[in-house]
Amino acid sequence: MNLSVTGVGLVAPGVRGARDLVLTDAPDPAEADRDWFDPVLHLGPRGWKYMTPATRYLLAAANAATGRSPGEKPPHAHDATRLGVCAGTHHSIGAMHARLDRTIREQGPAGLSPAELPGFSVNMPASQLAISMACRAFSVTLTNPVVGGLDAVLFAMSALRRGRADRVLATATEDACAAAGTLGGAAALMLDIDADQGSPQLTGGLSRFVPRAAHGGWEPAALTTAADRIAALGAGEHTVRYAFCGSAVAAPVDESVQKAFAAAGIALRTTAFTGGDARFGTVSALLQLAGLLEEPGPGLVVAVSDDGHLAAVTLLGAARGGPARA
Repeated sequence: MNLSVTGVGLVAPGVRGARDLVLTDAPDPAEADRDWFDPVLHLGPRGWKYMTPATRYLLAAANAATGRSPGEKPPHAHDATRLGVCAGTHHSIGAMHARLDRTIREQGPAGLSPAELPGFSVNMPASQLAISMACRAFSVTLTNPVVGGLDAVLFAMSALRRGRADRVLATATEDACAAAGTLGGAAALMLDIDADQGSPQLTGGLSRFVPRAAHGGWEPAALTTAADRIAALGAGEHTVRYAFCGSAVAAPVDESVQKAFAAAGIALRTTAFTGGDARFGTVSALLQLAGLLEEPGPGLVVAVSDDGHLAAVTLLGAARGGPARA
């Protein structure tokens, strides 16, 4: 069962839509766009004051993916009974934890703001999204570094195929983390069982762990097995558009995947989109996925963390003249 992507929402520095994902020689907008997010424009004039930045980004991305207007009321409960939410993240509440720690050290517990304390929980962004959308199927948060966004997509695909929901918002969100060198932002994909003709499709995927070797590289046998499993996802195809997401540490995984496809006689047409270096944390891989969805034909995105978490998703991009997406 292939699953339709009926909406895409992207909210990140320098990214206003899929057209901004294509890399150019122009100055990096993510570095220059310091005041890139105005919550009033995305969320309306009220209701977001005590939300964490990552929660605001996620709600904005979901609004774009679903076509909701800023400040629009939740749908009726019966309209969202079979709607689920799944969010990947790693740094979404790191800044809040640091601020709470600093407040306790300097002022003691009395200095904490009761209005902010619910944001202490890592599942708060997804929970706020589920509340805003009146979701009833499920609300799940996955916290793997780099691959959390693709993990959310894989979870959503499994839930839809098992009949756990009829529609799922598969998302990722991050707050900026200076220590990790990551930027804040969010991405959301609306996945639907009912396919509109010409809609892009998600066709398969996998999630694995590739251990690091004692000398600091990658365990060769596990790396080869993972690459072969990924290449098997492209069986029957002649050419697959390919986007890789990971830091320089993960480059050997990229090389192994490309070699596995070559050995299988499948041509990989590599491409790169904004965030391919994992600068947006778990959001980065969803930016690659959104970019691949814009072009027709088979596609593959692979994301790898420095610790060895790996996820891959295969797709069929939108047919020419297919439904427009955010």
